Amino acid sequence: MNCDLSEKQIDLEEYRTTYLEGGEASNSDPILFLHGWTTSTAPYRESLTFLCQRYRVIAPDLPGFGKCTHPKCAPDHASYVNCIVSFLEALNIQKAHMIGHSGGGAVAIALAATRPSFVSSIIISDSTGIPLGTLPKVALGRAIDMVMQTPKVKLIPMLRFYRALLHNWVFNTQNMIQCTQLALKEDIRPLLPEIKSPALVLWGGSDRFIPLQFGYEFSQGIPGTRMLVAQGEHHEWAMFRPEKFVPIIFDFLSEVEKIQTPEVV
Repeated sequence: MNCDLSEKQIDLEEYRTTYLEGGEASNSDPILFLHGWTTSTAPYRESLTFLCQRYRVIAPDLPGFGKCTHPKCAPDHASYVNCIVSFLEALNIQKAHMIGHSGGGAVAIALAATRPSFVSSIIISDSTGIPLGTLPKVALGRAIDMVMQTPKVKLIPMLRFYRALLHNWVFNTQNMIQCTQLALKEDIRPLLPEIKSPALVLWGGSDRFIPLQFGYEFSQGIPGTRMLVAQGEHHEWAMFRPEKFVPIIFDFLSEVEKIQTPEVV
C-alpha cells in the first residue's frame, strides 16, 4: 500500500501548528507521533511514510519548534500534555497509539500517566525524562553520537534533520535553550508507575547522547512494559532507520490490538 503524507495546519486556542498526516482511517486507533527536542516533524518523514502504510498517522510540530506559531517552548512536560490534548480534541481523536522519540518520549510518558483516556498504547524511543547531567557532558555525548551515526545515514534524511535544527536555532533560539534545560533537569520517573496502557521501550544500543541505562530505568518503572535494544543503533535511529524501527512498531501494535479486541465466539 502506498502512502502519501500531507502537510496540514490547524488553529488551536492560542496558536497554529503544522502537522503531517497520512494513512486511511480504519478500525484501529491512529498513531500520534511526537518528535524530539531541537527538531521538528519533517526529518521523520521516511518513518512516518512507513507507518502510514498500516495506520492513520498524525505528527504535529510541538510548541516552540518547526512551523508551530506558539511563541514559546512549553515550560514543562505538563504544559506539553495540555497542548497535545487540545490538538487531539481539535481533530476529534478520542484515543491514539503514542510514539515519542527523545523529548517527545517524555511528553508521551506524561500524557499516558496523567491523561490515560487518550492513550491506547505508548512507545518511547531513546527518551528524555531523566536528568541528563551537565551541559558540557551532554553536548560531548551528542556530538560523538552524531559523528558515529552519520556514515549509516542517507543524505536526504540527514539534510532534513540539519535543516530543522538550523531553523530552530536561528528562529527559535530561546526555545532551544529552554528545552535543553528541561532535558537536563526535569525528572518524570515519579510518573512511570501511573502508566497503565501497554508500553514498549526502544533504545539504540550505541546511543551516546541518552545512555542505555536510562532505557532500563524506564522499562523497570513502567508496569508490565517490554524493552528492546537495537544493537549498533544511535539516538536518531527512529528517524534515520525506518526499515528497522517501523517493523518493531507494527509487531507491537499487532499484539496490543489482539489483546484489546474482544474475541467473537
